[in-house]
Amino acid sequence: MPIPTPKEIKLLDGTDWAVSDLIEKMYDNEFYYGYLNKACLSSSSCKKLLEGIESYQGSREPLDSNAKPLRDGRLIHVSLLEQDKLDDYYHFVDASTRRNKAYKEAIASDDFQGKEIMLLKEKVWAKGIIDAVLDNPTANALFKDADFEKPGIGYIQGLPFRGKADCLRDDRIVDLKTTSDIDNWDYNMYYYGYDAQAYIYTRIFNKKSFTFVIVDKKTLQVKTYDATEDDIESGKEKVSEAIGCYIANIGF
Repeated sequence: MPIPTPKEIKLLDGTDWAVSDLIEKMYDNEFYYGYLNKACLSSSSCKKLLEGIESYQGSREPLDSNAKPLRDGRLIHVSLLEQDKLDDYYHFVDASTRRNKAYKEAIASDDFQGKEIMLLKEKVWAKGIIDAVLDNPTANALFKDADFEKPGIGYIQGLPFRGKADCLRDDRIVDLKTTSDIDNWDYNMYYYGYDAQAYIYTRIFNKKSFTFVIVDKKTLQVKTYDATEDDIESGKEKVSEAIGCYIANIGF
């Protein structure tokens, strides 16, 4: 069952925070992927803990927010969930590569301070993915009249966990996933620990249901998948094992 969001929370570094203050700061990607990558657990850190404590400890450094997977993921999500803010967040350069002079000049220019610089062809690529999602009636309906990009934090089995929901609606979380192998989604969901994500998010966001919207980056095929009770239970078992590894090796 979902649990109430606490008013205060103790993070892994021993600091106490008002949850409302933390959530406000979690909209900042540098804070979310930097400080909180060390000070909280998450679905991705659970995956590392299941690989072993050395894998987890090696992943605790602040994430490089400019790494291609994170960069592409942000663009896709903004293009779908915050389309009206796309030009506020980005400046797109019509260049073939990031080695191009025009791209380097845009990076150095004061005119685009505060904006992420990306290639125009990346905007076109992301739009193709988003158009495929919106052309799917079931997926389209899931993203209508909802709250987007909402951070959350809470205790799970006594430890602080963070998450950022793509979409919150009614009593459901909707999460957009891209893949290059949509036909093997069932296997990939367990392999990448998305069942653990579904368990964590239904807890910290107090929602009963979790739906994945999956789009294939190669074929643009789209499908939706509702996490089952067995998926949530599988995720719970993974999280429990990960927490056991953390406590046994680091404590809290």
